Amino acid sequence: MKALSLVLLGSVFLLQSTMLSINASVIADGTSSVPTEEKRIRKPANIHLLKGETSTRSILPVVPGYIEDNQLYICFGAPIEDEYLVVKDTESGEIVYSGTFTGNILVIALTNLGESYTIEIV
Repeated sequence: MKALSLVLLGSVFLLQSTMLSINASVIADGTSSVPTEEKRIRKPANIHLLKGETSTRSILPVVPGYIEDNQLYICFGAPIEDEYLVVKDTESGEIVYSGTFTGNILVIALTNLGESYTIEIV
């Protein structure tokens, strides 16, 4: 009887360690097959605000913004209502957006990625 209980107890320990190793290998295989989401790269953009013809280029307010997935995100501190905006790439001089805008965040699809932009409120 004593020998039988030792055999059963020993087999339980062996069975438990075998099950743990099988479970660990299944978990390891499962985590490697889970697709990972690509990390989006958010690049800061230099955005300066011009208000009509009265602005001087030496003192320009900076507007926060960034570039992600070939789109320029311009984040205004306060909501803008029915203002006509012209957004230009400072390096190339290309107008990337012109039109009436209402809201806090303006999203512009870009064909050429620049690093510096100006916003003119007309």
